[in-house]
Amino acid sequence: MLAADMTLRRAILTESNGSTDQALLRRPLTIETLLIPLLTRPRIAQVIKYTVYFSLVVNFGLYIVYDYLAYRSALPANAPLTDIVQQFSTSIDMAAWLGLVFLFELETYALPDEAFDGWIPKALHSARVICYISIGFAAYGYTVESLENFDVAAVAGVSNICELADQGAHLQTDVINYQEITSENCSDLSPDSEFYRIANEVSVVDASTLKHLQWMGWIDIDNAYVWIIVVLLIEFEVWLQATDRFSSRMLTTTRQAKTFFYLALIVNGFIWMWTHYWLYAWDAFLWIFGFWAIELNLAEWEQDRLEELRAAHAARRR
Repeated sequence: MLAADMTLRRAILTESNGSTDQALLRRPLTIETLLIPLLTRPRIAQVIKYTVYFSLVVNFGLYIVYDYLAYRSALPANAPLTDIVQQFSTSIDMAAWLGLVFLFELETYALPDEAFDGWIPKALHSARVICYISIGFAAYGYTVESLENFDVAAVAGVSNICELADQGAHLQTDVINYQEITSENCSDLSPDSEFYRIANEVSVVDASTLKHLQWMGWIDIDNAYVWIIVVLLIEFEVWLQATDRFSSRMLTTTRQAKTFFYLALIVNGFIWMWTHYWLYAWDAFLWIFGFWAIELNLAEWEQDRLEELRAAHAARRR
């Protein structure tokens, strides 16, 4: 308790040597310090934030469609439920992340301080636990699905893709897309002479595409677990701010670590751009912007709370 009081006193004294905005900007470079200038344009900040939130909902709908189309092309009609759920792991992941953004928005911006005196904090935390469980499950699904790209069986007796034409078979051409193999299009689909089936899938993939899928799978795994680290750091930062530890070394370290992991996510976004997965790149940057909206809430929360502390400190000195 004494350590917390000392930290609080340092925060008050630090912010009393100039405006709160200027003091926050003098801190080490993090995502928060980059976003603080937006606080001087609150209407613009809110329009940007809710535009990003709306785009995330639209993005969620797109992924449901993509997962459904992949399910229809890749799995047999009698596929077990576990394989179907795994095929929809991206949509499940998106739903959990949307829920998490909504819950953070409530806690860091939408709800007034008075709302946190009753049952609401427990409800928010319980709902976030459910989201984290779903996100963990989705990360596990990404891991399993990516590692399945190494569990392959050669398609025996096939050295030309046209040998599978007009049999209802599909060729996976990249991470997202499948093409039905017909006598009309088979000569344009693949020049390879080796073809494989991945795990329990009924679709086939050529050797060059398989290597691409395996490499992109590692990017998916990396992205999934880096996001988990980022959101846990946000969770920790919310707790630090809720306990008025604004000038603590732990808060500064948390923000710097979070900024590093955001950079890793940005790199993944550029990898998807480089490999022409425009939807994945759009999704990556959209989610980064979505959580930067939460970061903006945290910066505004800190600014408002420090103003309250300064006012209380000045009142006690009079």
